Amino acid sequence: MSNLARKIHDGVATRARGADVSETTASVVAIEHGGRVVVRTATGDLAADRAVSCLVAPEVGDLVIVANAGAAGAFVTAVLRRDTGAPPTLAVDGDLVVKLASGRFRVAAQDGVDLVSAGDVSVVGRRLDVNAAEGHIVVQRLAFLGDAVRAEVDRIKVLAQSLDSVFDRWSQRVKRAYRTVEETDQLKADRIDYTAAKTMSLHAEHALLTAEELVKMDADQIHLG
Repeated sequence: MSNLARKIHDGVATRARGADVSETTASVVAIEHGGRVVVRTATGDLAADRAVSCLVAPEVGDLVIVANAGAAGAFVTAVLRRDTGAPPTLAVDGDLVVKLASGRFRVAAQDGVDLVSAGDVSVVGRRLDVNAAEGHIVVQRLAFLGDAVRAEVDRIKVLAQSLDSVFDRWSQRVKRAYRTVEETDQLKADRIDYTAAKTMSLHAEHALLTAEELVKMDADQIHLG
């Protein structure tokens, strides 16, 4: 700290570190194409780059700290104040990695959290828990790969143009089942077994029953006609 001198120059706080780097407060007057920041200091306007450590992207009107590194150029190192009310934006050029050697990483917001990407979004973890009062998922194609699926819901409604499913075994247990087919209902099986505890009713405008070898009807009473 012996080489650190602090001075006040024309009402602007300036901090000099040796003879190479000096820091001063300035206001942002313009953002150039490519991200360079034009700041206004007590000695005039200056074009500066945003330092890697300055994650908050400066906006016009912000009060910032500018470090002048001589031949290396000038850098905006921090955003001190923003009077416009615009929300701060964390912006970096290239990839950004947040790494925790231990502990838990949490993002909390009162009004909502948005994850937006023009590329892929990947979530990898030992367990995934999603808890919400209402959910909407819109995807053009969905592929699911897993060992088991268990769902407990009160009501399911599915609207689709077509549905194809392939199972080795399919078991259903329902209390009441209703199905309406507007055109054709076709079933092909090696064996078909229908059992009704009380009544079985088949009704059609035309009914055809054919067999290649045997047709058998067995009952206490048989009424035809």
